[in-house]
Amino acid sequence: MTDTPAPTLLDAARLFRANDLAGAEAACRAMLAVNPHDAQAVHLLGLVAAHTGHPDDALALFTEAIAELDTDASFHNSRGSLLFQLGRATEAEAAFRAGLAVNDRYPELHGNLGNALKALGRLEEAAESFRAALALKDNAPEMHHFLAATLRELGDLEAAEQHFGKALELAPDYLDVHYSLAELLSTQGRLEMAEQSFRKVLEAAPRFVPAQVGLAHALQSLDRASEAIDAIEAAREQAPDHPMIQFTRRLIYSSAVPGWHLPMINDFERNDAYKHALERAVTPDSLVLEIGTGSGIVSMMAARAGAKQVVTCEVNPILARVAKETVARNGYADRISVVPRLSTQLTVGEDGDLPEKADVFVSELINIGMLAPRMLSVLQHARTHLVKPGGAIIPRASTVYAMLVETPELARINPVERIDGFDMSAFDVFRSPGYQQIDLAADAHTPLSDRFTALDFDFTRNMPEEGEEEIAVTVTAEGTCHGVAFWFDLFMDDEVVYKSESLSRTNHWKQAMTFLELPIKVRPGDRLTVVARYDNNQISFGIGG
Repeated sequence: MTDTPAPTLLDAARLFRANDLAGAEAACRAMLAVNPHDAQAVHLLGLVAAHTGHPDDALALFTEAIAELDTDASFHNSRGSLLFQLGRATEAEAAFRAGLAVNDRYPELHGNLGNALKALGRLEEAAESFRAALALKDNAPEMHHFLAATLRELGDLEAAEQHFGKALELAPDYLDVHYSLAELLSTQGRLEMAEQSFRKVLEAAPRFVPAQVGLAHALQSLDRASEAIDAIEAAREQAPDHPMIQFTRRLIYSSAVPGWHLPMINDFERNDAYKHALERAVTPDSLVLEIGTGSGIVSMMAARAGAKQVVTCEVNPILARVAKETVARNGYADRISVVPRLSTQLTVGEDGDLPEKADVFVSELINIGMLAPRMLSVLQHARTHLVKPGGAIIPRASTVYAMLVETPELARINPVERIDGFDMSAFDVFRSPGYQQIDLAADAHTPLSDRFTALDFDFTRNMPEEGEEEIAVTVTAEGTCHGVAFWFDLFMDDEVVYKSESLSRTNHWKQAMTFLELPIKVRPGDRLTVVARYDNNQISFGIGG
């Protein structure tokens, strides 16, 4: 009778690659019965544990393998990868760096370190790690994708596009890259190309909601409103309850009725805040950049404050034309240039839109709920490419405040359902997405809590494009909580502050309110957890469990 040969590491690895995890585990344990210090077997057993849903066991085994043989960089890579999957990015960074100390020519380790650094918000370091990986292995499409996505967040759109393109050269059917490239092209205003990229994704993945939404946005931005509506309605047929589709659908419909430009220029508190901040920031040598010309009043304030030159951009060609006429009527045509393009399309240099980077950067990209779609991305690009280091940024920061509110009259149309016995729910398509404007000076309401600080934003630095805060709120009055009213302070500089909580009748922003899907009965002393969230499009509120 012949003895069955003892399993080898090759046998165990073959079983693991074949997804025979039980067989791989048995082979590893047989090897360890012969040699308990076999680091390779311990490591492979850790991989089996990770793949079978036992992360704590896997981490212990990876640590044991490293203790037995700390010169194998793959052990550190496995440990770091699992820590990263568990959301422990700081520990993952340390593990990847330990691996690179053993072998700094391990491209996957450099790439994984880049992902950990990116998760920690250290984007410049992450980009360097991805570049190090590509220096060792240039034909890795996923690494070009990771680097491109990071460069996009850093505002280096040209380099990001180059690496997205390289990833597609290596892997033409890489759908994530097609989608990321489409988003980049949209940000740059190259909408026809963005449309093609979104359609490329949808050919292969017709139910991919972000691409459906991106296509609808691109068509809307191309002034092809009917096609945009067709696109979002087709998406809605497939996923009628998807929040991103619902939001985009309402956005497309509601954007057909922009009516806030006249109230804006009549808002004396807003005007005074911009005027005083510009008077404090502008010198006779200042080059001022404004994003979002609108009526042209802010750019004229900058010129009146003594700026040498003002460059202001406005993507809406009708607004740009009227603003240019307004500038000329007021005698500032020699100092104010109105550029009818996106800020991400502006050029800097002798023949560019700006002769050099701006000394002062002023914008009013906010809306009723403070954070407007893609506002953080636009500000980040401007800071990186269009404004001098240390340049004045107006506004420089914002704080969002909130309060629990009962308002039965407004709740009747948020959402629109039955009015006077009629089913009016079809009319709900015209309701703005996410939150509604509320006027705390005029709309009947009952405060159900004290005001509380919800979110803080610093426009002078890069911020994550999404985040949330949980706030414990004590109810102060009995009633039905229909939602969360919120407003904001805009810090123009260290002294000048615009407050949207103002009860002045000319306050055009007034306040905003997120209505709860299901109102909540509350009593004094109740403690609610309010979740304040933001992304690159909006601020929203919810009540936690």
